[in-house]
Amino acid sequence: MARSGGVGVVIAPRWRIVRTLGADEGNEIRLAVNPGPGFGDGTHETTQLCLQAIAALAPRSGPWRMLDFGSGSGILAIGAAKLGAVVDAVEIDALAGAHGERNARVNCVDDRIRHARTLDGAGGSFEFVVSNILRSVLLEFAGTLVASLAPGATLVLSGLVSTDVPQVSVHYGALLGDERPEVYARGDWRALVWRRVLFKS
Repeated sequence: MARSGGVGVVIAPRWRIVRTLGADEGNEIRLAVNPGPGFGDGTHETTQLCLQAIAALAPRSGPWRMLDFGSGSGILAIGAAKLGAVVDAVEIDALAGAHGERNARVNCVDDRIRHARTLDGAGGSFEFVVSNILRSVLLEFAGTLVASLAPGATLVLSGLVSTDVPQVSVHYGALLGDERPEVYARGDWRALVWRRVLFKS
């Protein structure tokens, strides 16, 4: 559940999106993100779905690696970094990418996030891959995103409405050994989640 007001946007049970960084309280983590050229200020349902998936499904130990493809404001990368991830944040738009870099510095996690303009700039495999972007882009880069998954990884795709779900599910499922995703909904928007992926394209 998410609510907004003078205290920012609260995405229960883990996140509070604020304009100015303050101290975390209890199990709640604050993310300071201001509106700018990069998508993702915490108010959109797809951002909220992705943040909830990161909080619920991210590895609990270790440093772990996450790929954020279409990182925009960097809000997902920042949240993951605060949970212990080392993140490759890929954003093709230069202005949006610069916005994400500023937000990483404001949140004091810029040492845990590597920014790139293309997927070629992100190397290796990842325990968590998230992409909150247009259906057409998810389909175009499906092979590359699946190839970046480490064994046992989690894949989260959003930016989708209900009518996008069948095509994206089938397309990725064919690359993932016909595994079917879990589908999460918030308003008109959907997120697809594949957990503990073992098949690698």
